[in-house]
Amino acid sequence: MTAAERSVIGFAQQTGPGTPITGNADFMYVLFRNGGIAVNNVTIPLDPEVGGGAMLRDMVKVGVTSGGALDIIPRPASLGWFLKGALGAWTDSTGASGTGPAFIHTFALPTDQFDAPYFTVRSAPGGIWGEQFQDCRVAGLALTFAGARFLEGAVTFVGGLPLMMSGIVATEWLASGVLDGGPQFLSPVSDIELPSGEDVSVLSGSIAFGLAIPLQEQWIVGSYVPEEFAINQRSAMVTLNLKVTDDDLYNQIVYDPAGTENWLPDIYREGDVKLHFESPTLAEAGVPYALDVSFDTNENNVIWSAAPIALRAGRQVVMQVTGVVVQCTGDPVTVKLTNLVNATGYEDP
Repeated sequence: MTAAERSVIGFAQQTGPGTPITGNADFMYVLFRNGGIAVNNVTIPLDPEVGGGAMLRDMVKVGVTSGGALDIIPRPASLGWFLKGALGAWTDSTGASGTGPAFIHTFALPTDQFDAPYFTVRSAPGGIWGEQFQDCRVAGLALTFAGARFLEGAVTFVGGLPLMMSGIVATEWLASGVLDGGPQFLSPVSDIELPSGEDVSVLSGSIAFGLAIPLQEQWIVGSYVPEEFAINQRSAMVTLNLKVTDDDLYNQIVYDPAGTENWLPDIYREGDVKLHFESPTLAEAGVPYALDVSFDTNENNVIWSAAPIALRAGRQVVMQVTGVVVQCTGDPVTVKLTNLVNATGYEDP
């Protein structure tokens, strides 16, 4: 039997749509727990017609896309590519200390907020054969966290034309590529503050980025693949499951943002939120691998709501709060990633 651990999945950034990457050395390969990228054939049945009988008479293959999702434990090097795919732009890389090898990479929405890079994705199930999928875009990235756990995640791709590469085995692709088996981010050395710099007792939570890439208007006459994978809308959302120790935050979210006990039709807005994830492994002396997510504190562009509190016998009182990121004049969301990827290296996102 063939073990799933023989499989590999890798990706490389294209210069634009219709330009798949072919060089092995351009790819980075990732570890993942489950999931996969595969061919998605589009088939339609022959319409029922009078005299055709009781059974379905035929099926026709009319198109093809590719895509799928990966359940991952994010690593500092490859996570930068996923962040660029989800947010759309890598904006800057600076030395973490100015003296060592660590760099801080900054990701935010591009000037054209409907833009994002295209990737070529490779998959070798069991190392038995290889498949290559061009014109792939990140359709979603979710990072989840919980006490005494790794930072975990899921990344979703949607893309175009597949290419079967018989005889390709995982070792051939990995020989000249890079497998990111780097350190993990851990919650015991991480920190979350909400709002206005106040520490909160977070049991678990997530930060999720979504890209709406509908295909209804991308199928054109004369092609078996969509013309493009246009982004129609973006979303970003923070969810936190909190231990309740007092009524301050609940009162601000549910009743009055000013903290009075009177219900008012005002929505609680707060952008001074800190999501900081660290690895116990150092990228350089005194500088850990790290991930920081921030929002626009000038406009407080995160709108908060709280789910009704459900009480359970034998359990503590907890509250789930959700922050939806909205448009602002600055950067709605900014992510900084500290790793060892040099600003001039090919691995740079």
